Amino acid sequence: MSVAAPASWRPGAWRLPGASPAAWAHAARTTLAALAAVGIAYALELGTPYSAAVTVLLVAHPVHGMVLAKSVSRLAGTVAGALMAILLMGLFSQSPELFLLGFGLWMGLCTLGSTVLRHFRSYGFVLAGYTVVLIALPGTDSPDQMFDLVTTRISVVAIGILCSGVVAALLTSGAAARALRARLRTAVRSLNGYLRLAMSDGDGEQLRPLRRKLSADVAELDALVEFATMEVAEVAPLRDTLRMALGAMLGVLAAAASLHEALRRTATDRDPALAQGVAGSLRLLLKIDAGLAPDRPANRLAVKCLMALHRRLVALGSSVAAGLDPANVPSLVAHDRLAEVLDELGMVLAGVIVLQAGRPVALDDAAAGGNRRSDRLAFHLDWRAGLINGVRAAVAVWFAGALWILSGWSYGWMMVGIVVPNSGLLAMRDHPEQDAMEFFKGCILAAVLGWLSLVWLLPLADDFFGLCLVLGPCLFLAVMLATNPRTIFIGVGVSVFYLVLLTPTNPMVYDADLYLNSVLATLAGGIVTMVVFRLVLPADAHGHVRAMSRTIRRDIAALLAGDRAPAPVAWESRMHDRMLRLVGRMRVAELSDDRLIRGGFASLRIGREIIRARRLLAGVAGDRRLVAAMAPSWQALRDLGRQPAAAVRALRVSAGRLLDLAATERADMALTLARVAASLIEVAMLVGRNRRFFQAETDQRRRSSPC
Repeated sequence: MSVAAPASWRPGAWRLPGASPAAWAHAARTTLAALAAVGIAYALELGTPYSAAVTVLLVAHPVHGMVLAKSVSRLAGTVAGALMAILLMGLFSQSPELFLLGFGLWMGLCTLGSTVLRHFRSYGFVLAGYTVVLIALPGTDSPDQMFDLVTTRISVVAIGILCSGVVAALLTSGAAARALRARLRTAVRSLNGYLRLAMSDGDGEQLRPLRRKLSADVAELDALVEFATMEVAEVAPLRDTLRMALGAMLGVLAAAASLHEALRRTATDRDPALAQGVAGSLRLLLKIDAGLAPDRPANRLAVKCLMALHRRLVALGSSVAAGLDPANVPSLVAHDRLAEVLDELGMVLAGVIVLQAGRPVALDDAAAGGNRRSDRLAFHLDWRAGLINGVRAAVAVWFAGALWILSGWSYGWMMVGIVVPNSGLLAMRDHPEQDAMEFFKGCILAAVLGWLSLVWLLPLADDFFGLCLVLGPCLFLAVMLATNPRTIFIGVGVSVFYLVLLTPTNPMVYDADLYLNSVLATLAGGIVTMVVFRLVLPADAHGHVRAMSRTIRRDIAALLAGDRAPAPVAWESRMHDRMLRLVGRMRVAELSDDRLIRGGFASLRIGREIIRARRLLAGVAGDRRLVAAMAPSWQALRDLGRQPAAAVRALRVSAGRLLDLAATERADMALTLARVAASLIEVAMLVGRNRRFFQAETDQRRRSSPC
């Protein structure tokens, strides 16, 4: 139920159309775990037993591995928040103004971390801020009870996590591993379809939507690998191979686009070796598809079949690579890119094989990834958005705290306590103002359900079973609402505030005045949140698009820094993530400028060629002729944003010099120089086609200049 996680990992992403059996089962499991947590907390006579159930609701997820990951993050965030609560109360227990000042800074830092990080680590930062409210603010009148508040809070969270983990283990064990196998097979079949399209004579524009979808699939699979590793011990030894496979999938996306263009520039009827390589690749892709069909069982025979296909794939790649001819640059590029695609696809298939086998498998070739580093996928760290969200969260705390102090309202601390999670949860959203309204609706629904339970239903319950009959349907409704993407924030609002407002204790206290004051504080906190998100650094979708485009452009110059080229997997995966974020932000800003998307993907391909060239040249470093030939290109690429036309000329000049040198060198050196020259020529073509994208920053500066 975390909203800090990517959209594809929220429960709604797993929901079948309509009220599916999967959604009903997930809601039933979560309700059972929440009621069990309340029962255990009651039995242990903890001060806030309902908090155990709230923990269950917040870590709920249909996949067991994700529940574990979420639970670990929640526990870590709770402990960090508890330590900060002790520190702030120890320093400023007699000065509420300084306490709120320090707490606002802490909340801003936590919100910054939750924005920059991904998956449930982000959620842990939200909890680190929220826990201070739950522990410190109720103890402002009795700081001597701080230790009891800390131990109670950690205890109820631990109980909620334990109940969630046990129920998930009993009823959903192995779900992440099963989902990983199914999703990886499906993704590889889609990747094969992308490759078949790239090797055809069709329009390259058809590759774009498939490329975007596959890029998102890889990000989701990366998270699934982590969750499956936590859930099933047998997956842990396979993690490095699976990571290499996912990185290779991203490599295929870029290499196939280059291959498509190279094939369109090369007459395959005049290059029988290339035509034979393409035809053999297409046949192998069809066989791999058949081996990964959904109706094929993942048994030993299927694994042996895939291993045989892998050997054929490796052999075909070696055959294509042997046809590289430095004297024919267009043919060399086509052969080189096809060999690269087959090499990357071999690593992808290696990942499928080990996952199907459930154990490491000896694949005796470099294409299995044995000679490559298992670099983790990297993601964009949005420090700009993090700083904005951090400042906004701090201002929200200070504003609510000032209202509390100036008004002298005895329930003002609760209003501050509502603003804090609201700010943290909404900070990562694309439409925080709209989501704040949905969250507010959830608060109202929670207040209505809580009032009905308090006044009419709970007085009829005289034991724990009766309490379960009252709480169960409302908790089930909250989970179902949070499972639907259209009502996710309404569901989160009900999940968080139904039990918080009702505060079931042992014995139960039926105090209507207390309840109404709590409702008023909750609604006031919701209103303060909406006001702050609308007035303080409001979301600027167009500004986010410009910032992301600028980051993508500047990354090219960063590739030329240092003595060694960066790891390809980390750089490419980060660029793919930026492209996905760029497309999402363009959707929010209601922009349909294809120039940005084309330019972004061109930047990714340019970076790939730069890394390739730098790695090839690393083997012949120190040759003054090469340094002199490459210097104009590297300098032009550093100044790409200012003079893209000059960069195109410099790249072509350097390529020509390298080809002249290649004509006088021995075969292996000539091939290296020709491959580097081919990369420079491709970079020149990409820059020339997307000149406006790379010059956008300079044009913007000129428009904003007073001269």
